[in-house]
Amino acid sequence: MKFTKSIILAGTALTGLFVASAALAQSTATEEVEVVVVKGARKGLGPINKETGTKTKTAIGQDYISAQSAGQTIAETLNLAPGYNFTNNDPYGSSGGNVRLRGLDGSRVSLTMDGVQLNDAGNYAIYTNQQLDPELIQSATVITGATDVDSMTASASGGTVSYTTRKTSDTFGVEATISTGSFNYNRQFLMVNTGSFGPFGTQAWFAASNQNYDTFTIENPDNGKLKKQQYNFNIYQPLANGSYFGVRGNYNENRNRFIFGQNLGNYASKGKYYNSAGANNVNPSNTGNIRGYSKWVINDHFFFTVDPTYQYVMANGGGTGGISEVDGKMSVSGHSYYYSELAGVDINGDGDATDTSVSIYNPNTTVTNRYSITSTGVYTFDRGDVLRFGASFDRGRTRQSGESTLLNADGRYIDPFGGREDESLRIIGKDGSVHERRFRFSLANVDTFFIEYRGHFLEDKLFVSLGVKQQKMERDLNQYCYSPEDGAGSYAPFCTTTAPTVDNGDGTATFNGVDYIKPYHTTVDFSKTLPSLGLTYKITDANQVYVNYSEALSAPRTDNYYAVVFLNGEVKPANPLPETNKTIELGYRFTSPTFTATADVWAQKYENRIVSSYDPDSDSYFDRNVGNVDLKGFEASAAWAPTSSLSVFGGLTYTDTEILSDYANGATTTVNTKGKSLPEVPDWMATLGMTYKLSDFTFNLSGKYVGKRFATDLNDLETPDYTVVNGSVRWDLPGLAFLKPGTYAQLNVINLTDEYYYGSISSTVAASNKPSFNVGAPRTVMLSLHTAF
Repeated sequence: MKFTKSIILAGTALTGLFVASAALAQSTATEEVEVVVVKGARKGLGPINKETGTKTKTAIGQDYISAQSAGQTIAETLNLAPGYNFTNNDPYGSSGGNVRLRGLDGSRVSLTMDGVQLNDAGNYAIYTNQQLDPELIQSATVITGATDVDSMTASASGGTVSYTTRKTSDTFGVEATISTGSFNYNRQFLMVNTGSFGPFGTQAWFAASNQNYDTFTIENPDNGKLKKQQYNFNIYQPLANGSYFGVRGNYNENRNRFIFGQNLGNYASKGKYYNSAGANNVNPSNTGNIRGYSKWVINDHFFFTVDPTYQYVMANGGGTGGISEVDGKMSVSGHSYYYSELAGVDINGDGDATDTSVSIYNPNTTVTNRYSITSTGVYTFDRGDVLRFGASFDRGRTRQSGESTLLNADGRYIDPFGGREDESLRIIGKDGSVHERRFRFSLANVDTFFIEYRGHFLEDKLFVSLGVKQQKMERDLNQYCYSPEDGAGSYAPFCTTTAPTVDNGDGTATFNGVDYIKPYHTTVDFSKTLPSLGLTYKITDANQVYVNYSEALSAPRTDNYYAVVFLNGEVKPANPLPETNKTIELGYRFTSPTFTATADVWAQKYENRIVSSYDPDSDSYFDRNVGNVDLKGFEASAAWAPTSSLSVFGGLTYTDTEILSDYANGATTTVNTKGKSLPEVPDWMATLGMTYKLSDFTFNLSGKYVGKRFATDLNDLETPDYTVVNGSVRWDLPGLAFLKPGTYAQLNVINLTDEYYYGSISSTVAASNKPSFNVGAPRTVMLSLHTAF
């Protein structure tokens, strides 16, 4: 349902260039084969691009990206793509948000940078606040129907969001941006391009940025801060014969106060921008990656690419708790635990052990080391058909712990990661053990093999893409803590070193009369062969139809396997089954020199559909398997450039979802969801935008309408629809001797009409469970100065 492929760019008039290209994952191989494979990310008679791929796809270039607010997450910039919806938790993007694509949450959508998988290795979440600085993104795409045949994702059952890094240049140059705005926003960005240097013509650029601002919400005792710094580089080495290799790097550091979603009662009684996060509800993250890329040309017919990657993540959700020195009692997410190893210990160091509630900082820290490699071979036959084949291997090693510490004298945390790195801060029990809120370790392995044939027939009118992917996923899981028998082991484990009162000998143990599941080790694996077929037929130069069919597999989150229950003498995960999906899509495209339009209808069938809600305080997901689900809908988009100064584009999306059965919620409760719609999915969405250029000024205005969304599985609570309008004015400054083209001042206004609306939803089973909502940011104004010299 997304016709948003080619949305026009009337020369420089359309700052929002929508480009067309093949529907492939954005790896090194993709960049090299798009034209060869599709024959046709080609332009028409005018400046409007034609889309000839077999999938519904929206692509934007740097012109459109730079027209948005400086530092904005690419997830928000793509928000005008039909079928796609992103709810930003703050106006500038550092607090994260939720992605929805044709009814899928972010964990079911593949996110890649230069073909590198960015979904979390264990829980598949998309962390939109950790994405590449927008100045460094060359292009970004949304494919709504299916993931790519060469994608290594373990989780995506439909849809791909991908972007590519800006290339190096053979000439020296410097770019800088300074921005200021509402909520004390400040940001600085600097990039230096070395140009070609040295005896081998090496090229490189290096970039850094720093931003900080206040939350727009109201917290007690003070307003929260959102801080981010990022460092990037790209080194490129050309070789003979069109071969090359290079390495790119990214490091991102966030120090954020949470913006918690609230139930409707809290907003009504405490204010429409209320945020319950305290000073210790922080969300720090240190993330980085090193991405190798290379192309090796063997002859005129064959080349192959090799892309190795290493990724590092250290992040947590922080909060506080109270523990008794007398008996070691502490409440964790509604469960009362007695840490006997801490009973009688002078935890706060005041000279006695009689305090019944000592405040401590309780982080949930995740550290992941992830290694992957993707390699693709491309053979071009004499007649121009292409055979692609390749393999990818992804290895994630994730340790999740929570080394608690005391608080400072002012009641705030000492280190945002608790005692993870500074051992002197840790709380130590009588037996020398470290007090931890969580302690587990998992291995996540994904192996993918694919082969794809692409060819043209009937005098190039018919294009065929036929592919098959073999996908294998393995999980090796180690839980070192005790788990409550109610399935809360993922977010409320009992991490004690004290021997149980009774070892029941059946995988459970008893502490103070309460049964728990003992620490355990388990392995799970899934493997499936996934076919895909795509066809396009060119009726005339201006008219084209396309159709595609694909299958996908999504493995359960790691959290699902730690949310265990004890049934019939066995330890079992609450949601053990993988989610499978079949998608079919039929579309039509029209392209002329000044007008382009796309329309499609689609249908998807899901088995074992998982609905997820995120609790940032426990840094865990609460998942419900709602069984089989049918989805269908349509999407349409159009773009018109009547003159070289004016361009207009718009889109329309309709999504219909139906849960086909009731599901069990616990051992005795049935949730009557048969015939209900999936929560958090808007039925209607619409977009409209325009760009107008007048002399040295460029004006952009865009709006998005999001229809009603259910907040519960039972559909007994829904959010109102809303419309958000954004605008910008750019003034291209007169050229000076030392400045290059691209020097400008820009004013951006986010939520121009100051709409009050609910953005991200953390859904629940029923309204009585009080789902939570994040409020969209109010009107926000930003001014930026960008220079190039």
